[in-house]
Amino acid sequence: MFSKEHKITQKLFIISTYKRVSQIEVVLKNIAQNDNTPVQLSILGPLASDKISAKKELEKIIADKKQQLSNLLGKEYQFGYFNNPEIGSLFIAGHLTPTFLTKVDDRELASLPAGLSGIFRGLGINKEDIHRYVTELKNDSYCLIIRGESSALKIIKPLLEFVKLS
Repeated sequence: MFSKEHKITQKLFIISTYKRVSQIEVVLKNIAQNDNTPVQLSILGPLASDKISAKKELEKIIADKKQQLSNLLGKEYQFGYFNNPEIGSLFIAGHLTPTFLTKVDDRELASLPAGLSGIFRGLGINKEDIHRYVTELKNDSYCLIIRGESSALKIIKPLLEFVKLS
């Protein structure tokens, strides 16, 4: 009998917060220049900073946000939105959309009081960082969530910090 060890590359997450979508755009352009870094991207952020009074207003905001993100993520990406009791209206775009919008008792997982924290914990994020991300979302920042192999993320990590400094 013969056995062989198989190495499975582990997928990890990096989350970085930005005040403006234009900063995320710079990061994504830099990532795209590294053709050999396959990653999955998601963007989590505020849908609207004010309370939305009319359904038509919300529909316009959603359409504008989808257009803005299609320029960043390409035409084929998943998009959804939800209301978190702690933060307000948020959107999620990219590969993690189904996770955030999974229904639990007829409500999206991310719209439950502990939903965002639970999702972040499921991604392997520690409590201090979760608190920081939730605080950033409350302050109208965006979370860029990147999933990839550790070797790809090592290449990308310096790009994330460089854009924050510029």
